[in-house]
Amino acid sequence: MIDILALASLCKLVFEGGNKVLEEYKKRKLSEAEKELLIAAAEDGKFLIIRVNEAPDSIRVGGKHFPDDITGDPAIAEKYHDAFESLCKRGYIRHDDGILFRLTRQGFEKARQLARETDKKKTNKH
Repeated sequence: MIDILALASLCKLVFEGGNKVLEEYKKRKLSEAEKELLIAAAEDGKFLIIRVNEAPDSIRVGGKHFPDDITGDPAIAEKYHDAFESLCKRGYIRHDDGILFRLTRQGFEKARQLARETDKKKTNKH
């Protein structure tokens, strides 16, 4: 289960902690799950943390749920939770209010860059 308050604190801490930690974290390569989340958010930049009874929490981004796995496999849910947390640490996501998180300016730049690259790859395959 995602602890929304902890994520909100983490996002805030990254910005208050200075650029050294942020820049070090940004040097790391993005995981595929991080890329998926960013690409899904490229248009409107909104993330909602959704809690549904016994099921693992999901992250709603651009009309899509992560994980979209119907088996409810907690390992898949954790992959996206970890990716979301990592994006917060990178300074790409900030907490807005309640269950709402949004891309930062740097987050939008990275998300839209990835979306363009993905579109180019799809175009070149056809």
